[in-house]
Amino acid sequence: MTERPSHCLNCGHQTDPDLEYCASCGQKNDAHILSLSEFVSTWWNSLFNMDSTVFRTLKYIFTPWKLTSFYLDGKRKSFLHPLRVFLILLLFYFGYQVSKVGIDNNKTRSNAEYAELEKSRLYEEFLHIRNQTNPGPEASILADTIEARLFKGTMVPDKDTFLHSAFIDLGKFNYPITRKDAIELSKDSLYRKYNVTGFWDKLIVGQTIRMNLDRAGTINYALGNAAWGVLAGILVLAGFFKLLYFRKKMHYIAHLVLLLNYHSTLFFIGLLFALLSTLNDGWSAPLTTILLFVIAPILFFLTLYLFYRQGFLKTLAKFTIASGFYFIFGFTIILGIGVGSLAFF
Repeated sequence: MTERPSHCLNCGHQTDPDLEYCASCGQKNDAHILSLSEFVSTWWNSLFNMDSTVFRTLKYIFTPWKLTSFYLDGKRKSFLHPLRVFLILLLFYFGYQVSKVGIDNNKTRSNAEYAELEKSRLYEEFLHIRNQTNPGPEASILADTIEARLFKGTMVPDKDTFLHSAFIDLGKFNYPITRKDAIELSKDSLYRKYNVTGFWDKLIVGQTIRMNLDRAGTINYALGNAAWGVLAGILVLAGFFKLLYFRKKMHYIAHLVLLLNYHSTLFFIGLLFALLSTLNDGWSAPLTTILLFVIAPILFFLTLYLFYRQGFLKTLAKFTIASGFYFIFGFTIILGIGVGSLAFF
């Protein structure tokens, strides 16, 4: 007979000698070393056992109303936690979208800022040589032609003000910082030279310079943080649902779980479409359009109709109201968090 330990080897809970499995975590009360066949068998069962929480959750991933009902009915051990599923799929989906955008500074103006500085230095050297050589009339005409053709609109480094051409209008925070200083000086040195004082002045000026010199990183950072705006939007929308379905007398958590499961379904379908788009790059845009403008609204209506079990017309009316609220406030929150996060970029 196999010796059974007095305490569970997995969780440390005291075991009952009459029970084959731990009453706390469910692991088998067995102290012997696994053989190779037992090791492979355990791995195989844990990976492909259709009774596992992962596969059972995936089985119902396309029916968020059922997953929500199971969770609210107390069947929580049999399925993955809805927030866990949501966060995993959210991060994978937005991670894929950010990588798909493929923005780099060669496609934005950031690298041009460094090129402009070099051109400004060349112009300064050109003017220096011209003044030193004191050319005759014909040479002066040639120099004027070169200056007009090659250095049109170019200023010397000490007069080439950076923030006046930045892609963000700073208003009253517009300091006469040159492109040369913005690129070469550290933040502290820059603040001292231009007497930038105060928390908001330093934050806005410093972040504007950083975002202008790394626009690709700025866009990718904002897109990545917009993912957390989705979660914030869901938290707000769940509160709105509690008001919209107040006659159902459901707790806030019930609406929250439903919305988490609904979005998990969308992200899962989005990842499946992403896999399909790898077969043909031309499929990416049409599949994204289908997801956002066909699947998302149809699934949203079905989720409301089958979970709250109200009449078709009443559900259609609440679907319209909820969609409008989501579009106005949800996207505002997502955009606000994405843009607001740039303060910490």
